Amino acid sequence: MQKLKIDLKNDQDFLSIKNILKSYTKRAYLVGGCVRNSFLNLSSDDYDIEIYDIHPKLFDELMKKFGASGVGKSFFVYKYKKFDLALARYENKISKGHKGFEVKVCNDEQEGAKRRDFTINALMVNIFDFEFLDFFNGLQDLQAKIIRHIDDKSFIEDSLRVLRGISFACRFDLMIAKESLKLMQTMDINELSRDRINNELYKIFKTSNLDKAYGYFKILNLEEKIFFYKTQNTEFENLLRQSQKFIKDEALFLYLYLNFFHINKEDFFKKTKLKKELLKKCEQEFVLGIIDDFNLAKIALKIPLCKWLGLWSDERIVQAKKLNLYNHTFESKISANDLLKEGFSGKELGVELEKRRLQELKNYIKEQK
Repeated sequence: MQKLKIDLKNDQDFLSIKNILKSYTKRAYLVGGCVRNSFLNLSSDDYDIEIYDIHPKLFDELMKKFGASGVGKSFFVYKYKKFDLALARYENKISKGHKGFEVKVCNDEQEGAKRRDFTINALMVNIFDFEFLDFFNGLQDLQAKIIRHIDDKSFIEDSLRVLRGISFACRFDLMIAKESLKLMQTMDINELSRDRINNELYKIFKTSNLDKAYGYFKILNLEEKIFFYKTQNTEFENLLRQSQKFIKDEALFLYLYLNFFHINKEDFFKKTKLKKELLKKCEQEFVLGIIDDFNLAKIALKIPLCKWLGLWSDERIVQAKKLNLYNHTFESKISANDLLKEGFSGKELGVELEKRRLQELKNYIKEQK
């Protein structure tokens, strides 16, 4: 078996948690992402601890005495530094929305693990003796690079899991199991708020598997629901695949999507409520095919070419470096004050300034050859 790589033995906060719990239970487990990440050789910024055998009232008292802060109206999740502590629980869907659950204490590890979304997130490690529990073959799925849901009934109770599945597949380069895809296709995400949808999209946008995300959006009929458009073009998928090899930027997917398909950007951002800083990047120049030196250099009037989202090939990178505009903008020697002294003003000033700077840019390009 692959070795678990969670090393908290010398973490004083972790030792304090163990110390306060050890008099009341021997069943407390690291669960979820931190365990999954350890098998992927990835670090974790936070750790979830699931606790058994303690009465809710006593648990609340212990956590408050410990100085942890509670989150939620009932069955608190308590936060202490980088640790989230909670009693193991059953969740039963009783009404619409992600808050429409009846929650009860759970006293069985397998039942506790069963309420989780995917097998790779149901791995558990005892904080006292580091016993490893894997009731649903999550480690086997992780090693096979598969993301698979655990339980049909509980999985469909939260439609956000459809987007989370895509997010995990993209973040960790996994394939969604056929049976999970089939179940996801039956789930309706219309009840999800835009905030919940967008939070998962941001995670997807930060990955280098944008083509995989677009593919799953199509397979799961999600594109119209999250972007309000329906597109189909294999060339776009190729562009996604190519561009993500060179560009690491959260705005890349939207930049390519909106420009390739000529989608109105203002209208798109108004509908999707995605953060406005992404809109600014999407408004960068977009050029398919070959771009000549002059038009490439024009982009450098605004930004260094290394920050241009269209620098998606070796050829374009070499071209930018030959122009000596890869790391910095083009520095014009012509100022508006010079033209004011010549008698230009108002609209004419702007027109003349642009005309002269473009000529200056042409002269600069000739000097570089």
